[in-house]
Amino acid sequence: MNVVVYSGEGTSRTSLAHTVRSLRALVGQHYDVMKIDAKGLLTEPWEESTALLVIPGGRDIPYTKDLNGAVNDKIRAYVKAGGRFWGVCAGAYFASDRIVFEVGTPLEVQGSRELKFFKGECRGVVYPGFVYDSEQGANAVEIQLDREALGHGGKLGFEKTRVYFNGGGFFVDAEKDPDTQVLAWYSDSNEDGAMDEGQRKAAMVVCRVGQGLALLTGVHPEYDPAHLDAGNPEYGPSPNVVTRLLEKDQERTSVLRSLITKLGLKLTHPDSTQATTVSLEEGINLALPPGAIQGIPDITPLYLASVHPSYTNDLTRSLKGLATAEGLIKEPNDTFQLISSPQHSIPIHTSTLSETAEGESEEKIIKNIVICSDGPPAAPTTPQFVMGDFFKHLQHVRQQDHRFKFGNSLLYGEVVTSTQTMLDKNFALCKSLPDGFVCNATIQVAGRGRGRNSWISPPGCTQFSMVLRHPVQARHASAVFVQYLVALAVVESVCTLPGYEGVPLKLKWPNDIYAEAPLEEGEERQPGALPKMVKIGGVLVNSNFSGSEFLLVIGCGVNTTNPNPTTSINHLIRYHNKVTGKNLGLFTQETLLAHMLVKLERMYDLFLHGDGTGFAQLEQTYYKRWLHSDAYVTLTTMTPHRKVRIQGITLDYGLLRTIAVDEQGKYIIGEEFRLQPDESRIKLVFIFGPELIALQTSWDTNELLRKLNAELEKELDKHIPASDNHDSSSSESEDEGESEDESENEAKLVDESKAKDVDKPNKLAQDISRTRNGSGRADEQGKYFRIPGMYTKA
Repeated sequence: MNVVVYSGEGTSRTSLAHTVRSLRALVGQHYDVMKIDAKGLLTEPWEESTALLVIPGGRDIPYTKDLNGAVNDKIRAYVKAGGRFWGVCAGAYFASDRIVFEVGTPLEVQGSRELKFFKGECRGVVYPGFVYDSEQGANAVEIQLDREALGHGGKLGFEKTRVYFNGGGFFVDAEKDPDTQVLAWYSDSNEDGAMDEGQRKAAMVVCRVGQGLALLTGVHPEYDPAHLDAGNPEYGPSPNVVTRLLEKDQERTSVLRSLITKLGLKLTHPDSTQATTVSLEEGINLALPPGAIQGIPDITPLYLASVHPSYTNDLTRSLKGLATAEGLIKEPNDTFQLISSPQHSIPIHTSTLSETAEGESEEKIIKNIVICSDGPPAAPTTPQFVMGDFFKHLQHVRQQDHRFKFGNSLLYGEVVTSTQTMLDKNFALCKSLPDGFVCNATIQVAGRGRGRNSWISPPGCTQFSMVLRHPVQARHASAVFVQYLVALAVVESVCTLPGYEGVPLKLKWPNDIYAEAPLEEGEERQPGALPKMVKIGGVLVNSNFSGSEFLLVIGCGVNTTNPNPTTSINHLIRYHNKVTGKNLGLFTQETLLAHMLVKLERMYDLFLHGDGTGFAQLEQTYYKRWLHSDAYVTLTTMTPHRKVRIQGITLDYGLLRTIAVDEQGKYIIGEEFRLQPDESRIKLVFIFGPELIALQTSWDTNELLRKLNAELEKELDKHIPASDNHDSSSSESEDEGESEDESENEAKLVDESKAKDVDKPNKLAQDISRTRNGSGRADEQGKYFRIPGMYTKA
């Protein structure tokens, strides 16, 4: 499950940074804390996997501009169906029925708002002095708590505390609304501003909205004063705002924990505010890097090593060819510093995200690459992932019966921004890396998902990105199937081991890894009830076209040792041991990564160099592991709706193959529909058995795809003998009018009618691109082609 924080137009970067940091500290073990913009809220199926949606402080007017209408409809539906919402300051104004802000001043804003979670008026500002983009109006305001409403009774041990305030409002007559509970009031005893005599002003409320809850706070309990600049003159003379907040910070943390608990979320450490380790499973503890519990952890050095030192030496020569005289590799998205370290013991300065949280992007931090030319670093250097152990496991699993290359060279960082971004968004660097090069991390603070999703990964996840060069000439082995191979390799790497066959891992088409959730202690499955399936991993593939090959960056993450937020592979094994009496061993991240890479390479080699039938050689294995055999779904975008039964996937473009049936489940001869996922827009819901369920999707576009690929093949034939004229262009996709999610492993069905008047590949590509995002285009230098599962520029 995710905690989703809005990061679109209008959000204050300072407020956003404090919100993400505090949520990461409090719930990061149980939930992925991720950012999302307005486009993501509109087009992505975030609702099903979201435990809490947060709109942080900022400006209300841009929120209304970008979120009014369809997005607000989705937010309201999510909360009414049982979701949780937190609006902070501007987010609280935005979520009220009406805003009245700074009346009679140049900043005046008045009007109704669409969400209306609080049925009354949010009026502000409560204390004078507010100035946009400034700390002039900041205060350490005192609030009076309703401890019973917060759910702690007398356990909090205090009735008043101080929290950060800057421009917030109060909720007029909140106590009169039966669906609203006041959690805290502004205190009349503040020294910082005048209050109306005799009028109680609600500072924090929680509102019942259908089956869900909306927390609205005019103050900022998420602000950690340790990350405020006490020397800022706008905070006033000593004892200033920051000093007074620091005096009450332990109380603030307790209040924030109470608010999170009030919303029904699980805390990382329910009974304490400080911790240095995270308990992952019985007998397993993971000592986390500095800052991982308290907030966003520090970025750490990257270590480069190989299964054999000669590979490292060859790779070092390639990297030095990209570097300046000072050893800097300056790429569009990141800058890397090459450091030679024969003993791997030189002191390395770690960069912290807290240094850039209020301004500079984390990508601007220089990443140190420590070159381990004489072998992997010692275990104490990388205690969370012992590179030497990984290479030993890799060689053992390979069994020396094949010339393997996946995982021969490894770049590991304990804490990184994103393994996927570091490879995919730095094209020259990526192009210089060998086939099968792997980058992995223990924690990602800006992890990449589909669409524009980014998140801070919880501990215990085996997560990596790998470079794969896929030949364009291999038309029997379409690159779209790579995503299927990776997901299948994850499941097969566990379930084909002797004794592990019963570990309940499954595939959800097209590229997610699911597991049958173990029953809780004392829980029994009702007769006829279906097992609960939960997501524990996923796959992302980004593509660039270079010369005669696709340069793919494969991203994969699977929860290995942490039973939260859903379950983990080791938790499944423990449960399997319990119910079967077996004593199967658990995986470390080193062993699992080795098994996954070897299994993937075996499958990919068969796929590419087998009998020439490509994915057909693995089709039955895929069906054995997936969730969807003979599942019934309904195509709701068709009129009338059509009930179809899933048959499999097509072997040309990897589409979902279905056949129409009547209400009794009998086949209707001749009506076949081939479906393609668009994970950023469409939520596919699959179940076991013949039950009829709603499925929002699009329908058959096979003819268009055939025409497109035929045109694509003609164009690629022209480019194969040519030099790499367009190598760098694909890494500049955003400059070519392409948004970040265009290059990701998603696809969208296009109505067949689009193909009727198309006779040129460039026009066809334009139509498809415009259909997908309304703004795509092709230029004179490069033609955009939409291939199922990828977005590639030729």
